Amino acid sequence: MKNKLIFIALSVILTVFSGCKNGNLNITESTDAAIFVDDYTLLIYMCGSSLESKNGAASDDISELLSAEIPHNVNVVLETGGSQSWKKHGISADKLQRYKISDNKPELLAEIKLSSMGDTSTLREFIDWGTEKFPAKRTALILWDHGGGFLKGICKDEIFDNDWLTVDEFDEALKTCSFPYRFDFIGFDSCFMANYETALVVSKYTDYMVASEETEPTGGWDYKSIANSLGSGDEVYTILNSFSEEHSKEKFTLSVINLTRLDKIKSVFKSCFDKGKTKFEKAINSSYSIGEYYDMGVFARRLGIDFDFSDCIRVVASGTMRDLSGISFCFPDGDSKAMSDYLEKCPDDEYTLFLRNNFLEISLS
Repeated sequence: MKNKLIFIALSVILTVFSGCKNGNLNITESTDAAIFVDDYTLLIYMCGSSLESKNGAASDDISELLSAEIPHNVNVVLETGGSQSWKKHGISADKLQRYKISDNKPELLAEIKLSSMGDTSTLREFIDWGTEKFPAKRTALILWDHGGGFLKGICKDEIFDNDWLTVDEFDEALKTCSFPYRFDFIGFDSCFMANYETALVVSKYTDYMVASEETEPTGGWDYKSIANSLGSGDEVYTILNSFSEEHSKEKFTLSVINLTRLDKIKSVFKSCFDKGKTKFEKAINSSYSIGEYYDMGVFARRLGIDFDFSDCIRVVASGTMRDLSGISFCFPDGDSKAMSDYLEKCPDDEYTLFLRNNFLEISLS
């Protein structure tokens, strides 16, 4: 049952998010907005994976889209693949398919030779096709599937040996695609992607990232509510509110990270490792973690660092998750391969230097 009280409370809280305008995130349309007929295009890169072949989770979310009353001059476009079988809507597992949600039906627009959704080129070609065929004043991108954090990535294609789309590959796809503007938002409907390192990469392509630093409950985001809101300016608020309503009796957390204020988050994190190895290590041993990912806010509090992320992160959560800040960071100590991997990929040079100077030899011993 949806919890209306939670929805009302969240609506009030979210309207005070600094940087808002009329209760909405202050997102700037492209300077060429006047040339576009359509107001909004949402691209969904839907790698069904085992979530679909075992549970039909992707099909269920498509059903939610089909039940929406999508506003006029709004396009909802998706690419399907990555699953050994699809439960509904006649989707093929033998090829990549591109659909537009039109008149409450999935309209098949293109079929492409099967390729891994964990490949840079697959994502890039979908973005190129979607943005060229459906140009709009604002365009958003959602990646749908399993998430494995900064080191593994997202979109685990079970047809191609569980090939992950790494954050590096995601970065390359967006860097080399033909879309010349910033996305309205980029969302990860998956587990473990609300981390500092991924945010640093995503900040090159959008001002707002939506993701969870923990596991997501079965069912993920509420796509009917999201589709209904497109073009309103309330899109990311709707993702948070509807997610919180739908999972009010479950364990969850979900964040909107304002990437224009990422320097503030970076400064707080730098204050953490500036405390030195001994204090850093002690805080690691006593902080909330999800595997090798540590909540940044809990970690900073352990070190006695004052911070205020209220103008950087808006987070919804349940139970003990309410103590979380909405963003994690990676500390892969104890696994030499993971540490080496991380040091090569981490976009924060100062943190990388700190790890090299204090933890690299330990992880390799």
